[in-house]
Amino acid sequence: MPGSVTPVGRWDVFTPYSGLHLLSVLGCFAVITALVLIGRRLSPPAEKRLRWGLAIFALSVWVIYNTAWNWNGLDLRFGLPLHVCDIGEVLAPLALLTQNRWLRATLYFWAMALTTQAFIQPTLAFGPASILFWCFWIAHTIILGYAIYDLAVLQFRPDWGDFRRAAIVSFAYMALIMPINIALGADYAYIGNPPPPAAIPLFIVALGPWPGRVIIVLVLVALAFVIVLLPWRIGARMMAREASSQA
Repeated sequence: MPGSVTPVGRWDVFTPYSGLHLLSVLGCFAVITALVLIGRRLSPPAEKRLRWGLAIFALSVWVIYNTAWNWNGLDLRFGLPLHVCDIGEVLAPLALLTQNRWLRATLYFWAMALTTQAFIQPTLAFGPASILFWCFWIAHTIILGYAIYDLAVLQFRPDWGDFRRAAIVSFAYMALIMPINIALGADYAYIGNPPPPAAIPLFIVALGPWPGRVIIVLVLVALAFVIVLLPWRIGARMMAREASSQA
């Protein structure tokens, strides 16, 4: 959720690439590691109960985050839960609970290729004094953490079929978001062209003027999907060769 209001006050301000940024990321990764270790040690019935707890937690955070964000009134240009990570926070617990292949595939590719950028280039202005700071990091940790949990505990292994599933969902999502952006003057999914004084993230501005940068975004997303898939396909091929050599 990119901000439209710049906060003031020492503890209200978050600066990217600061010590606080590093500490926040390390804290998020520590939570993800602990979650995986716990999940791997549980019996199947207990692990399933854990997933139900994770689902309830994720949906609760989603409600709190969106309520806090729109506490002073809903601005349709910024306040609708339509960004990738807004949808991903709902998709993540559903993927863990249902084990639906379309949901798991979309969660994996969105988390690894897109949500990771929130840890590297956070569009966050609010500091620890604001609930929005905590919601931002918790929400993105949920998406990335649940995707890693699916890999490490539930043994999800993406393949080219999952690439196609995630690509279909992603293009459908962008096709839905684009007319909403145009109608509202919004920048959901960072493929809009909001009028001033709305801020566009610098890494999006660097891609050039709208609408040409939308094509670049699509290409970059597809490339990122391939990059996060390749290690699994290379690993699968190496295991197949090893198995054939031992046969």
